[in-house]
Amino acid sequence: MKHTLPPPFKRLILRAVLNDVSPIVARVFSIPDDVEITALHDVFLSMLGWQHDLGFVIRVHGQEFNSYQRRFRGKRVRDFQLRRQEKLLYICNTLDLWDWEIRVLDIQEGSPDDRDPKCLDGRGAAPPEHCGGPRGYRLMLKRQAAGPQISDPATIGASMKLLAQVYGDELNIDWQYFEEVVTTGWKSVEERLARTGPLTPTRFSRKEANERLAALMQQRRGRR
Repeated sequence: MKHTLPPPFKRLILRAVLNDVSPIVARVFSIPDDVEITALHDVFLSMLGWQHDLGFVIRVHGQEFNSYQRRFRGKRVRDFQLRRQEKLLYICNTLDLWDWEIRVLDIQEGSPDDRDPKCLDGRGAAPPEHCGGPRGYRLMLKRQAAGPQISDPATIGASMKLLAQVYGDELNIDWQYFEEVVTTGWKSVEERLARTGPLTPTRFSRKEANERLAALMQQRRGRR
C-alpha cells in the first residue's frame, strides 16, 4: 500500500507589529503557507490570548480580503504570493480595529514534521480584549500611570471651570456638557481597568504563546 506524500509547502517567518500603541507590541511567528487566511486569523488570536472572534480584514497588493465575504473562504496565504520583506496590513477585530503591520522576514522550505505554527519571539503584552481599540488602551495605560486623580470628578470639574474662565469668550462650548462627556469617558476607562486588572504592557512569554498555539492545533486535530 502506497502512502501519499503530503503536498509541499513553504514555511513563512512573519513579524507583526501593532500600530498606534506604546510600548511596542510585536510577534515573530511561523506558519505554513498553505493555511487558509481564516486559520491565520485563528493562529493570531490564540498567540495573543484573545478569545472572541470579531472578524478581520487583510489588505495586500492593493486588494482587500475580509472574513465576511464568502468568496474569500478557502483563500490561502500562498495565494498572496508573498516575497521576503513584503508587507500586508491585518486588521484584527473589526470592532476595535487593531491594526497590525505584518512583514515577511523569511521563506523557508517546509518540513512535514514542522507544520504547526510557532511563536518565535515577541515584545510587549497583547492589549486586553474589548478595551476600545488603540485609543482605549492608551487611555487605560494613562489612567494606570497617573493614578485615580486624573479621573476624579472634582478634578475634572475644576479643570473645566478654569478652561471656561480662560477660553469662555473665545470658544462656543457648553462647558457643563463637555464636563459630563469627559467624566463619563473616564468612568468607562475605570470600569475597563477594574474588569481587566492591572496592565503589564511590557510582559511577554513565548512559552505561554506556544502553549496556546499547541492547544489550538490539538483542538483542530480532534475535529478531524
